[in-house]
Amino acid sequence: MIPVVLDCDTGTDDAVAILLAALHPDLDLLGVSTVWGNHDVRHTTDNTLRVLDLIGRGDVGVHPGRNTPIRPRIEQLPSGRADLPPTLDLPAPASTAGTDAVEWLVETLRATTEPVAVVATGPLTNLAAALAADRSITGSVGRLVVLGGAHRAAGVTPYAERNVWCDPEAAADVLAARFRDLLLVTVDATFSAPLTAADATRLRALGTPAAAAAAAFVEARIEWYRRDEEMAAVGGAPLHDPLAVAALVDPALLTTLRAEARVERADPTTYGATRFAAEVDDSRGRVSVAVRADRERYVDLLCATLATPPPAGRTFQPA
Repeated sequence: MIPVVLDCDTGTDDAVAILLAALHPDLDLLGVSTVWGNHDVRHTTDNTLRVLDLIGRGDVGVHPGRNTPIRPRIEQLPSGRADLPPTLDLPAPASTAGTDAVEWLVETLRATTEPVAVVATGPLTNLAAALAADRSITGSVGRLVVLGGAHRAAGVTPYAERNVWCDPEAAADVLAARFRDLLLVTVDATFSAPLTAADATRLRALGTPAAAAAAAFVEARIEWYRRDEEMAAVGGAPLHDPLAVAALVDPALLTTLRAEARVERADPTTYGATRFAAEVDDSRGRVSVAVRADRERYVDLLCATLATPPPAGRTFQPA
């Protein structure tokens, strides 16, 4: 099993990423750190606890983290989004949050005796703060997968993907660190593999709490993405964050490029854009950049994993 830490700003797609990480037989979820982004960290923490309790994984620690960018943005950005409900439609959690996320990340990575995979699906504030506390933790990370960046596709702006745009300074710090294996899963990849109503029906038919929750989230996302002309045409919606977790267990479902990456932090027009340069000297550090995904393979992986029943003896109440 791959020991994995998940860092997320839990909304609907982060929730499915948590389900995938907690239920996949090849992953050992050590804990979840929460960060601002989709919502204030008190909501992302509560949502994370709801997801884990739903599938009987209250044993997984949830650690609340940073609620503002690591350094000030060009323009102040409020925590949270008015276009998304702050609380997931799941039963209130019985579990409670643990210690501070940054302290927990540093302690966990210092103490590990084997490489840990880190998957970040929100702004990179927690990870950047952990690096500031102890830069040597890079040596404990076997693979870092970041749901972030845009290669050719537009994001929250014509140039920038939302997670990087929320905290460009943190993203720059993480990209500058010497992680041995860094994968950026861009919006180009996630938008290439939208889930449809038929996929939601397939998930719901599996009959598990995890699959039923994922089906409801997919349906809600399809409705939200009707405002996007391309997604409305296919009747689908991207399920961004679980693709970063899927990359750990099935890397072949992604098409990747090798590049040097940096973040635009000075130009207000392109603020938060990820810039990629190919054919760089290996000694300067290179990253893998996912630009496409195999949609059918992705959906099959989600269905196979979320079909896992809850632990024996646990009962669940619908939201």
